[in-house]
Amino acid sequence: MESEGAKVPCRLAAFDLDGTLLNSEHALSAENCDALRNLAANDVLVVLVSGRMHRSIQPISDQIGLENPIISYNGGMVQHATTGEVYHHTPVPADYAMAVVAACRRQALHLNFCLNDELYVAERNAWSALYEARTGVPATPVGDLRELAGETPTKLLIIHTSEELPSLLSDFQNDYAGKLYVTQTQPEYIEFMNPEVTKGRALSALANRFDIPMATVVAFGDSYNDESLLKTAGFGIAMANGVPPIHACADYITGTNDDDGVAKAIWEFIL
Repeated sequence: MESEGAKVPCRLAAFDLDGTLLNSEHALSAENCDALRNLAANDVLVVLVSGRMHRSIQPISDQIGLENPIISYNGGMVQHATTGEVYHHTPVPADYAMAVVAACRRQALHLNFCLNDELYVAERNAWSALYEARTGVPATPVGDLRELAGETPTKLLIIHTSEELPSLLSDFQNDYAGKLYVTQTQPEYIEFMNPEVTKGRALSALANRFDIPMATVVAFGDSYNDESLLKTAGFGIAMANGVPPIHACADYITGTNDDDGVAKAIWEFIL
């Protein structure tokens, strides 16, 4: 664990959004926004990294004033915020996507089907409304997600009660071991991606593209899907509100996302 006050080299800084850069209202504080702008002004490549869809991250990037690549869908897509260039895209194979659709249909589980940066659902309900409120992305109901057979979504997302999620997560991880990357990203979310997808792999590829040594990469995160991000970076910072595995792999634990923990760590260790 790094001691406070010791500066770390930083040419690229990567930030998870929900639970990390954003507060519990899923909003960006003035303090965090100012800290990221200062990083960018000091020639640090500031990269937003999230399980969210690209279109849900774009407004936050614009709010900060960034003109950098965005890692979305837990690493399933890397796309530039201003040019629109897609650096890479690794979707879920069509047959596995339909297998998840069928499983959710049998168990009456709500499923988000993310295709071409659009959000499709069987029907709009309380779960789709929750997701829309958190991300600002409207859901398009199609009646039956089997209508999308043959398509390769970037991500699939179950939204369900937090009490039942651990059991569901375990079942799906067992069912799709070696076939899909299945992880929990929020108390109510189970996400399915291509098995080649992680935030850490996307971060490594991006750093290589810009010839940035991983020793000069700093990453911030709070949840299970951020473990690869923190482990890949040269210096990993976990939020105080983060889950135990994130605390265990971090070089430093900062304040909570409601206490501008990101900004505090930036001023402490980088600026």
